Amino acid sequence: MKGKKQNVIDYSFEMQQRRQKRINTALALLPGIFIFLTLFLNLVLFPIHIKSDTMEDSLSKGGIAFVCPLMKNPERGDLFFISRMDGRKNSFAKAAIDSLVRFFTLQKISPFSESDKISGQPFVRRVMALPGDSVYMKDFVLYVKPASKDLYLTEFELADKNYNVQIFSIPAEWNNVGVSGELAERTLGEGEYFVLADNRVECLDSRQWGPVKSGRLMGRVLLQYFPFNNIKAY
Repeated sequence: MKGKKQNVIDYSFEMQQRRQKRINTALALLPGIFIFLTLFLNLVLFPIHIKSDTMEDSLSKGGIAFVCPLMKNPERGDLFFISRMDGRKNSFAKAAIDSLVRFFTLQKISPFSESDKISGQPFVRRVMALPGDSVYMKDFVLYVKPASKDLYLTEFELADKNYNVQIFSIPAEWNNVGVSGELAERTLGEGEYFVLADNRVECLDSRQWGPVKSGRLMGRVLLQYFPFNNIKAY
């Protein structure tokens, strides 16, 4: 019959005190670590889950990217995370619960921020024109005249970032299917940004919603870190 094994800590009051002190210290640190991570992930850098293919090939559907909410001054070609367009806002309690759930699920579940409507979802779009710019679109390509210039240039000539857009021909019999590749000339007002999806045929953007106000820009997308075989910095 085997005897019960004894631990030296069971006989040392001093060691028991040290162990209890370590446990108490760890328990005291956990709330602080959680609060720090929550504040950091909401105010400095937070992850988002990419649920659609609207920004392929830049952002992979099912991928996870980091957004910096401190960066809210876009340049042409920047990817930005934009708040829902339906104007709905959660109460403080719902916003806090939603933040906790998103924290523990790596932004994959958002019980009080999700909606079946496209306008009820936050989304990533590429900023193509800035306040004061004039724009028009032809054959799905945006032409931009910067506020200080006299001539129109294509979006690709003005953007500092390299990116691809998805454009494909729609059969003639598919009337009113997809998003129009034509847009009449318009000038952006103060605090207005013209944003587009890289998938120009199947996705909604400023062509339908109009320019996005600066207050809807939640932060710049800096890095896609998942999937690990497709890590990209922007």
